[in-house]
Amino acid sequence: MAVHPILVKQLGALPVIREYLEGLRLKERVDAVAPVREVARLTNGEVVMALVANRLTAPRPLYDIVDWAEAWAVEETFGIDPSALNDDRLGRCLDDIAAVHDRLRGDLTVQAIAAFGVETKTVRWDLTSVVVTGAYPPEEQVPDYAQVRYGYGGGRQKQVRYLQVTADDGAVPIWDQVHDGNTTDVATVIATMESLRDHARCSDFVLVGDSKLLSEPNRRALLAAGVGYLAPLARTPDLDAAFLAIPPDALLPWEYVSAREASLRPEDRTTYHGFTSSVEVVIPDPAGGKRRQQLRRLFVLSSEERAARRRNRARQRERAETDIAKIVARVGSRWYPTAERARAKIETILDQRHLTDLYRVSCGEVDGQPTVTCDLVPAALARLEALDGYYVLETTRSPQEATPSTLLAQWKGQWQIEQRHRSAKGPLCVRPLFVTSNQRIVGLIAILGIALMVFSLLERAARRALGPIAKVPSLLAGHVAARPTGDNLLKALRTISLVTLELAGIRHRAPSALTPLHRTVLQLLNVPEDAYARLAA
Repeated sequence: MAVHPILVKQLGALPVIREYLEGLRLKERVDAVAPVREVARLTNGEVVMALVANRLTAPRPLYDIVDWAEAWAVEETFGIDPSALNDDRLGRCLDDIAAVHDRLRGDLTVQAIAAFGVETKTVRWDLTSVVVTGAYPPEEQVPDYAQVRYGYGGGRQKQVRYLQVTADDGAVPIWDQVHDGNTTDVATVIATMESLRDHARCSDFVLVGDSKLLSEPNRRALLAAGVGYLAPLARTPDLDAAFLAIPPDALLPWEYVSAREASLRPEDRTTYHGFTSSVEVVIPDPAGGKRRQQLRRLFVLSSEERAARRRNRARQRERAETDIAKIVARVGSRWYPTAERARAKIETILDQRHLTDLYRVSCGEVDGQPTVTCDLVPAALARLEALDGYYVLETTRSPQEATPSTLLAQWKGQWQIEQRHRSAKGPLCVRPLFVTSNQRIVGLIAILGIALMVFSLLERAARRALGPIAKVPSLLAGHVAARPTGDNLLKALRTISLVTLELAGIRHRAPSALTPLHRTVLQLLNVPEDAYARLAA
């Protein structure tokens, strides 16, 4: 009996990824800005398509791409010979992509807006750190690209900073940039604003960010450029005084319920009360004159944050008072022979627990013995408790454009861009980075940014098709229904294979049978089943 060879390759979401990459016109756009010699086996556009597909289907540190492409139906889906994806070719591609990052990233955003209807009226800004691993020989570091540096904080790890801007519409990344590892968040705002306008052609948007967004120079630059913003202000004594001056009955309830609390009883939910004021600023005009602009300030009081601050302070007070009582009892002993030594130790404890302003430490003497007392200052405690749980949002948006509740909900949505950072480091596995050239680090993270855009567009498409609450039946293991995410959508398609059989000298090729879950996912993603059927031969 003749034995007919059967070849089985993993197919998974490759046809879906191809559909979305074609929607972005990725190959054409890469080849337009980073052409290669005609004798090259693969264009840069083809290599980038393969690398994006790799990030989305089998993310891991960048090695064994040839083995991955051979095990997966990369050649059948994209027409790319796996053997051409060798380390040397990938390295040259990463260098080329790094050199044209700004133009390419902007072109892809323009195409995403045109092809997928991504709305960019409100965009979110945030940075994260990407830890790098290994040695970075000086001779491989290129001056004009982000430099590996030790970051700030206790970890002191070598890193680069990864900036993202996402559209509020589906949290789709519309801009990214790699910065030196010791770059502060505040130093990137003006360049980001200019890049969005120059490269992504976004001219009318409101930038939402955390408190690092609004340094005074950034604030002036945003206002001078006519860029709207919504962000919290750093706490200052003036803002504290302004909040304390608000009459209690002027703090009105605002209508905001987080998604995680939507199922709770109203009495168990976090409450938000607020007060809106305005401030006028003078902005220099490019022509040499000046103009005035009204800004809104939203004083927000959160019951959850107020309770958390008070719990933490009570815990710190309890621990501090326990330690201080032991010191007071030992004043005049060999441990604390003088009141001054005991006082210094007590003040250190108060400083470490951020309680210095709450207690008054005094030295004295009773019957010739040194004494120390540490007394709570009730007025100081009352003032701190009155300030617990408040923060201030500042925005350029007028009352006609957005209500206070709408603005609060919009700022609370900042978790979306943080989730995209987690996706980059988790499902798409950007770290650790093992490439040793800083230029190639920039190129690799550029590839990640494109993959993250596709990842987000998949999630956006499925959620828009389902509505705000609906779940996909049997999406998770154990037939558990779940809200679609880029990660679980890709995993749901992972079980699809491509089977090739030679019979009587004729090759027969077909994808494995689609399950009801596969068909549901394809329908949600607006990808026809024909995308898989076309692979049959």
